Formats: sequence, structure tokens, C-alpha cells
Amino acid sequence: MRTSHCIIRSFSPKRLIIFVVASTLIYVMLLRNSTLNDERRIAATEEQVRSVNVIQQSKNVGVAERDHEIKDPVELEIARQTLTFLNMEDAVTKPKPPVKIAQEDGSCPIVERIPDLQGALPQATLLIQNLQEGEVHAVHPEIGPGGSWKPNDCQARDKIAVIIPYRDRQTHLTRLIDFLIPILQRQRLDFRFIVTEQYGNDLFNKGRIMNAAFIFAESLGVDCVVFHDVDMFPQDDRNPYSCPPGPRHLGAFVSNLGYQLWYKEIVGGVLAVSMADYRAVNGYSNQFWAWGGEDDDMGQRILSLNYTIERPNPETGRYSMLKHVKRKRTAPKLIYKLLGNSANRVAYDGLNETDKWSIRKVTTRPLYYHLYVDVGPVPEEWRAKA
Repeated sequence: MRTSHCIIRSFSPKRLIIFVVASTLIYVMLLRNSTLNDERRIAATEEQVRSVNVIQQSKNVGVAERDHEIKDPVELEIARQTLTFLNMEDAVTKPKPPVKIAQEDGSCPIVERIPDLQGALPQATLLIQNLQEGEVHAVHPEIGPGGSWKPNDCQARDKIAVIIPYRDRQTHLTRLIDFLIPILQRQRLDFRFIVTEQYGNDLFNKGRIMNAAFIFAESLGVDCVVFHDVDMFPQDDRNPYSCPPGPRHLGAFVSNLGYQLWYKEIVGGVLAVSMADYRAVNGYSNQFWAWGGEDDDMGQRILSLNYTIERPNPETGRYSMLKHVKRKRTAPKLIYKLLGNSANRVAYDGLNETDKWSIRKVTTRPLYYHLYVDVGPVPEEWRAKA
């Protein structure tokens, strides 16, 4: 200590200042290196903690997945599509170059040759609740009165009307129209929607309100109609809604039926048919009340006249059915009795019985034509069974 003190005293003032400055710089550099080392150690520790947390969360997720394993392959497929949709990045996509659609004669190509179809469709939008008609129309201002639209880049091959039988499912109806509009637009169809609703709250007669809607569709000059249940949502836009050469059962492969075709005469859910073919089978039967039977009767009518029921590709022709409260058949014996002689009733039970219903009111709404149909009194034998 004394030696150091003597050395310092021997310095001149100028040298002493230089010595102090140099010592200070060395001290600051040593302190900075120590701080950096501490920061590196802290960062490494935090990274280890994060890694442990991620591993623990993965274990927890694995346990949850085992506890709530989805065993139904249909629900698993819908869940996969939903997650795919929800995990899409919010990146701005580059605008696609315009695709030439019109053929040499200016007409639109058949659906199978349209180049800008998307294929498999995300089903996550089916989870949306309380979608309002005004919101749908705001997104699609190009839609005309009655939900009408036609392509402007080619001449549509087919002019169709989508007929939706309706009762007490407003949230399903709005979602369905919102879902179908872009599909029908990409398929370059000249389309409009007809919502046919039974007047009053008595026993439902689906056949009569369908026949009434068909008569109204004829007044619009369409080439074919697509009868579409309100809870059926296509999973692929390559399933053609165009006019078929013969009756086409679009809704053949449905989620709640395991995507299986259970019997040959089934035509429920979604059915496309030309105006001429619908008249040939005399439309739907007017004799089925409450729920069930009229679709199977229609299938038997079609087959009895030696038509072939066309069905889509099982991979691209799939539908998701929204869950809802199932309505039980109120008179199964009456239904089975009628189904036993479907072919015999074609000539007199159906579209040609125009006294069985009357259209009380037609309202042209922004997204669809709304029909209120009076289906007449319910036969007592059906009411007694109900």
C-alpha cells in the first residue's frame, strides 16, 4: 500500500490525470463485460423455462385430446376442415390474373371445365350464428331482387331456381343462401332463390309447398329447379348445380348418414330436375303430412318411369347437415301404405292437382322470393295420429 502511495506521489499532475482516466476506462470495460455475461445467463434461463412450459402444455393438450378423442370420422373430418380454415394466415394474397371463361361462342363452359373452382370448401362458416339477411346482401351487393344473378364474363348455359322449403329455421336459411351464392357464381349459373313457406302452424305438407314453388318458378322462365333442404351445405364446389339431363340427386352423400347411399330410391336433401322431367313425374305427392315419406315417394316415381337417378362423385358430392331437433314421423303406418303404391298414384296425385294449394302471398326480398302457401285442411286420419 505504501509502495503504491509512493508511486502515485511520484507522478506529475499531468501523468496522474492520464493514469486516472486509463484506470476508469479499464474499469468500465470490465463492468460492461460482466453485465453482458449476466444478461446471457438470464436469457438462457428464461429460454429453458419457456421450453419446460411448452413441453408441459403439450402434455396437457395430449391428455385433453385423449380425454376428448373424436371417434366419429364425420365429425373428425369437419373438425379438420374447421381448424384448417381458422388457422389460415391473414396474409394479403396477390391478385390472380384474369381467367378466360367464355368459349368461342361466348357461352360458359360446363361446370366440370370451369377453371377457377376451389374444390373442397371450409365448413367453419357453418358455425356462425344469427347471420342477418342485411349482412349477406351487404357482402353481395351484386345480387338482384329475389336473389338473382347471372355471369357477365360468359353466357350462362342454365337458368335455375333454388327452391328451399322452410319452416322456423331463419338462422339456417340465411347461412345457406350466404354459402350457396359464391358457389353458384363460380359455376357461372343464372340463378335465383325461392323460399316456400307453409301458411299457418298446422301439420306440414312439404310436397304441396314444393309443387306451389315449382309453378311459381315456371313463371320466372327457368330451365330447371334445385329443391334444397335448408340444413344441407355442400362440401365441394365441383358438385354441379347446373341443369341435369335427368333427375340428379345432389345430396346423396351426407355427413349424418356416414356419406353412405342407403337405398336406391333416396332423393332427399338436394334434388335437381328439369322442368320437363318434373312435370313428367307429376311433381311431389300431395298426400304426405307431417314429416317424412314425400322424398322416398318422389324417388319411386322417378324410377317407375324408367328414369336413372344421377348422383355425383362420392368424393366431391358430400354435404354437411346442420344439427337440429329431429321431428318424428307422426303416422308411420299411413306413410308406409302410401309408399306401397307410389307408382300407381303418379297419374293423379301431384302437380296436376292445383286445387290442393294456393299461393297467398309472394314477397320479392333482396335475397329470395318468399312464398306463403296455403296447403288446405289436414285430413282427420293424419291429425288423429299426430
